[in-house]
Amino acid sequence: MNRILRSVCVFTLAAALLFAWGCGASPQNGEATNPPASSIAPAKETIDYLNELGHIEFTQAKNVLLFIGDGMGMNHIKATDAITGGNYDGKLAIEYLTNQGTVITLCNEGEPDSASGGTALACGYKSNRKYLGLNIKREEIRNVVELANSMGKKTGVVTNESIVDATPAAFTIHAPNRDDESNIAKLQIETSAADIIIGGGKAMYDKALEDSAYRQMLLDHQITYATTWEEVEAYNNEGRLIATLTEDYFEKAEEASPTLAQMTEKALSLLSGTEEGFFLLVEGGAMDESAHVSDVMELTRQMLAFDDAVSLGIRFAAEHPDTIVIVTADHDTGGLQPKEQADPYVTAHRAEYHTSEMLKYEAALQEENPEVDLAALPYRFTTIAHTTNNVQIFAIGYGTEIFNGKTVQSFEIGKFIGAALGDESFGAQNKNGLQ
Repeated sequence: MNRILRSVCVFTLAAALLFAWGCGASPQNGEATNPPASSIAPAKETIDYLNELGHIEFTQAKNVLLFIGDGMGMNHIKATDAITGGNYDGKLAIEYLTNQGTVITLCNEGEPDSASGGTALACGYKSNRKYLGLNIKREEIRNVVELANSMGKKTGVVTNESIVDATPAAFTIHAPNRDDESNIAKLQIETSAADIIIGGGKAMYDKALEDSAYRQMLLDHQITYATTWEEVEAYNNEGRLIATLTEDYFEKAEEASPTLAQMTEKALSLLSGTEEGFFLLVEGGAMDESAHVSDVMELTRQMLAFDDAVSLGIRFAAEHPDTIVIVTADHDTGGLQPKEQADPYVTAHRAEYHTSEMLKYEAALQEENPEVDLAALPYRFTTIAHTTNNVQIFAIGYGTEIFNGKTVQSFEIGKFIGAALGDESFGAQNKNGLQ
């Protein structure tokens, strides 16, 4: 789409649609869409931090914040701007990050999944689908959480998905099958180097903890296991924290409690303040679920929730210039396109499975929400599957100018993070990312 809004008419229509589906009016500049209830009022409004990013003198990093939008394709941000008007002068906070480039997400087998995409970002290696923290030979490869931990840094993983889902799993364990989620839960208890892991996934942890050996392991490893936000708030930052706050993932952005921003804020408070620094992964995982069912409206709400979390990371970096912030995606889901491009594609491919299934989801969503004309939205999905489309990277902090205007592969981002944490030889050593 050449412009964010094609006309005042489109903008008015999009705003009305959001209101009809429960999103209400767009926020004013500098306000979060769903601010963390426990936030201390910042010294400046968010828009002020964003406008000053290009003038900050960033120093050698001791903190790294990585934000992953699961399935966040090239058009996810554009669609959110077009439909919601953005949070900050018509844009998302993400778009203010000064170094912006393009990312190739292909895995060793071609089309990526969240396991291979997560492994590339976590370990600096190109690998196979379903593999978590393993190279193509199924050998364990060190992830950035383990690297940071070995250097005395605090480490954390936050997601609005299940913590045993592929992306958080790639940063916390090593296993050949992303689908064996009960085993992932056991490995997170037994082997993970992360100081804190917060998200959903209680159902799989309930299953794992049926084994008394793992209940005992929680005690032996000094792990606080929390299933409510009140228990997370009460955590005294001694030993490890694993929190599963929903049965699976946080399905609706507007009903999420806690929000992704709240969980991010809590993680920052727990990890920051040490001389050595920290590494924190924050995943907006629920947006991928929206894309798989072709729900453009819920996608934009999940994008706003993700952007709220990113804005907290940006504030932190603005106040602590020894911090790197990177925002990217593990892959594209749904092939979201401007409607004038999507419609002919869907018509031409409607007999194909992934497009025909998308049409069924669209019909069901329209039936469930008769007050909304989905066909009037300016963006439309073209598939329910992952694609091989490139994604974007947005970054600020020491050394991140190497991404500006460039095209890189996912594993190169993982290697950059490893080097920023202090290991120049982290990740794959050959150009294809395999060894």
